[in-house]
Amino acid sequence: MQTGFFVAGVAGQTAQKKMDNVTHNLANVNTTGFLGNHMAFRTSLTEKLALYSDKRHSPAAYASEGTSFVDTSPGNIHQTGNDLDFAITGNGWFHIKIGENETAYTRAGNFKLGPDGNLLTQDGKAVLGPDGSPITLPPGQIALTDQGALYVNNKKVADIGLVQISDLSKIKRIGNARITTPADNTTPAESDITVHQGELTGSNVNSVLTMVEMMSVTRGAQGMMKLIEQYNRVATLLSEQVGRIQG
Repeated sequence: MQTGFFVAGVAGQTAQKKMDNVTHNLANVNTTGFLGNHMAFRTSLTEKLALYSDKRHSPAAYASEGTSFVDTSPGNIHQTGNDLDFAITGNGWFHIKIGENETAYTRAGNFKLGPDGNLLTQDGKAVLGPDGSPITLPPGQIALTDQGALYVNNKKVADIGLVQISDLSKIKRIGNARITTPADNTTPAESDITVHQGELTGSNVNSVLTMVEMMSVTRGAQGMMKLIEQYNRVATLLSEQVGRIQG
């Protein structure tokens, strides 16, 4: 009985965490460069029951609460026609400065120009070049090559910093569309990673599949609640009936 309550309780907590991820993903389905969050689970074996050799006492397995992980797959690319919208093709990232000695990586390429011509993210963070320095552009017509060279009035003025991440298990999410990772876990982007002007990378969340996932999680949670209610009824009957003298 106690094992049943425990397994149902863990399943309920797991369903709640999964629902939190699903609703957050759906809320950002139209967010530029958004990286979806998902849950990973592992099956645990109840140690006490696993000690029995009697086949009538088979070990009980249940899903642990698990951990969340970031989906780093690129989202779909769509055209905008904006000269300061850039989209990466391939497993590459833009390099941005988020603090005095802190940098981050993103695929959200909806940039803007600051008052001094600095290339910035929408919240004012500096976009960095290959050498880690901020990019400053003079007034004029901006053009970008596939390899990240920035031209103003047909004159090259800078390169945009494109990197790739070696080990995705070493990343950490900060915000909806940014990640951090140690500097030694990044390398300059290879030639097959390109960047295109007038386009943006959208969210990597599939809205249809996520809606289906939401319905599945809801039904699973409802099933766990019914199971807990059943255990409660059985526990009540045991406390009321066991030991009572019939006569």
